[in-house]
Amino acid sequence: MRGNFAGVIINRLALHIDKIFDYRIPDELADKISVGSHVFVPFGRGKKLIDGYVLSVNTETDFTGDLKEISSLASPEPLFDEEMLAVAKHLKDTCFCSYISAIKAILPPGSGRRNKVNDKLIRISRLNLPCDEAFEVLDVLRSKAPKQAQILELLIQNDFVANADITFLTGAGYAAIKALKEKGFIKEEIIETLRMPLNYDEIVPTCSPQLNDEQRCAVDTITQSIKNDASDTFLLHGITGSGKTEVFLNCIENALESNKTAIVLVPEISLTPQMVTRFVSRFGKKIAVLHSALSLGERADEYKRIKRGEATVVVGARSAIFAPIKNIGVIVIDEEHETSYKAENAPTYHARDIAQLRTDMNNAVCILASATPSVESFYKANSGEYKLLTLSHRATGAELPEIIVSDMRDELKSGNRSCIGSTLMSEMQKNLDRGEQTILFLNRRGFSTFVSCRSCGYVAKCKNCDITLTYHKSRNTLTCHYCGYTIKKPDKCPECDSKFIKEFGTGTQKVEEELKNLFPEMSVIRMDVDTTGAKSSHQTLLARFSEEKTDVLLGTQMVSKGLDFPNVTLVGVLAADQSLGIDDFRANERTFNLITQVCGRAGRGKKHGRAVIQTYMPENQTLELSKSQDYLSFYKEEIQLRQSLNFPPFCDIVSVLLTSENEQKLHDYAQNIAKSLHQVMAHDAGGYYEILGPAVASIPRIGGKYRFRIWVKCTLDKKCTDIFSRLRNYHIKQGNNINMVIENNPYNTL
Repeated sequence: MRGNFAGVIINRLALHIDKIFDYRIPDELADKISVGSHVFVPFGRGKKLIDGYVLSVNTETDFTGDLKEISSLASPEPLFDEEMLAVAKHLKDTCFCSYISAIKAILPPGSGRRNKVNDKLIRISRLNLPCDEAFEVLDVLRSKAPKQAQILELLIQNDFVANADITFLTGAGYAAIKALKEKGFIKEEIIETLRMPLNYDEIVPTCSPQLNDEQRCAVDTITQSIKNDASDTFLLHGITGSGKTEVFLNCIENALESNKTAIVLVPEISLTPQMVTRFVSRFGKKIAVLHSALSLGERADEYKRIKRGEATVVVGARSAIFAPIKNIGVIVIDEEHETSYKAENAPTYHARDIAQLRTDMNNAVCILASATPSVESFYKANSGEYKLLTLSHRATGAELPEIIVSDMRDELKSGNRSCIGSTLMSEMQKNLDRGEQTILFLNRRGFSTFVSCRSCGYVAKCKNCDITLTYHKSRNTLTCHYCGYTIKKPDKCPECDSKFIKEFGTGTQKVEEELKNLFPEMSVIRMDVDTTGAKSSHQTLLARFSEEKTDVLLGTQMVSKGLDFPNVTLVGVLAADQSLGIDDFRANERTFNLITQVCGRAGRGKKHGRAVIQTYMPENQTLELSKSQDYLSFYKEEIQLRQSLNFPPFCDIVSVLLTSENEQKLHDYAQNIAKSLHQVMAHDAGGYYEILGPAVASIPRIGGKYRFRIWVKCTLDKKCTDIFSRLRNYHIKQGNNINMVIENNPYNTL
């Protein structure tokens, strides 16, 4: 059949319609529809109008029946182009996700939402009654109106939440919000939201400082590849404080001079303020910022500036890799080892893979930078796939911090049951006396890990997940950090009525309280998920720490890397060994990286730095190497271990996660899937493979659903990719109530 036809993907997540449908393009829209057009089309027997996205425009179709016509345009301009469509297709093929999930990853912020992006006022809701009364109401609503209960639960945990976010996070409709408002349990307000994420006029312009020989060599080498359109990937391995950022800035400056553009990724939102300030001071309004802490309007406006070519350097977190920027010259991934570059929700892409795809598409250069590169990246650099550049000295000439290992077993023997050992306490007092600043790192938020009864042994657990509830003292609540289930902390044991129910374990809130008891005169800023929920809170807290010379910055992973404060001369790592016991082959790597990175925050100015690592396992080899910050020795040991066990980078690992509310049905289905995989891999894989499982996942139940995993070791080439695509299609056709997620090389193994 000839004419003008469009291949359209329907904007619905239902898997049975996740395919391209052909539509006829009416004559009046022939000049307006192209790849990326957002359109309304009649769909199904009732010909109901729903929206979709045009993925192809053709002059003929293989469909022989009576084709429906596109009804109208939903957006006046295309939302993506051929390059970004190719990125989406890559996501679909390599992440084993639905077509529409891949398309949604590349869409502009706010696309498909009912509320208009250009609204500057947002409607929010907050509690309208004391927290204690809210818990009483919550108990009643959970059985009578579960959606209202979810909303109330959300508002107990937050000062306020935007109504649009309430509906998104809870799945409730606006009617549920209205009902709670009419009952007087919550109140609505309209607040103003700003559209510009940066005040460019307040940032003082700067010029490039004199580069040292190592920096200059790195810049010259990378710039030559940019000028040659060489499509190279560089691994910039530089110790903490070696001036890697200055190398980025110079390379980007050279790319801009060649009329090219740049993308810079950072792993944490908390890093963005400092990084953005440095970039804006050099490039002014050429900088655009994209990350989830911005409002929808800010993100949408930044997206427009990028698409129009007004901003030529994009700085942001993981999803900024999908920015609609043209003629890319360089893509930088700072702290490339960070696990936050791997998405946990579909599509489960790694930003590094998308960066290299876009690098190839644009004949650009990709720079992966870290003081502690991922084992996989360093292996590729050693094998010649990446080009290795090394910065072995701190840019200021300062020495790496002195590392002191504090054996917490000795603290227990001496009667000290505080989370602050005597060695760290002494060093903190020295800093306090000198007017120098300290960073304390503990990778666990909340006040205590769990609440337990000392009479009968009862432990407060989530009703939806096989996990203990975490105690948050500021609200006197117990919260599940997986599904959000929240209850008021019981005054007595629900099992035996004993009053001896107590909090155990240590979180950042508890450390903050202990610091106030040990050092009443000390000023402390706590930085974790609980204190950084509000807009711009990361920037506000870091600015306070810098400008007010606060004595201590206490936090989770968000304080462990990227921060640069000249007056920080001491870093304390609490419970340094807790990440070694995680059920993950990357446990040693993650521990080494975290400790090395956070210790590197000390002594970055003219003053000598120290770091105290508190541990109950001082003899552990990973901690020993962290003490000496000897990455090369750590890599040599780790790569030998990986090779002997045949783990990445010597193979790929594919996870098949199956979840269902019916445990027995899930078990039987998982067994069948594993058996089928064995048969198909043996016949079609064409190389090494190993199947482990099915087995109960590390956390057997989350959100009321049981979980089984199958692990497959293989080389994820075209044959194996095809096998897993076929497995996904087979599962969709079963139409059961079991969910399947296939992920390549996952970072979350729980």
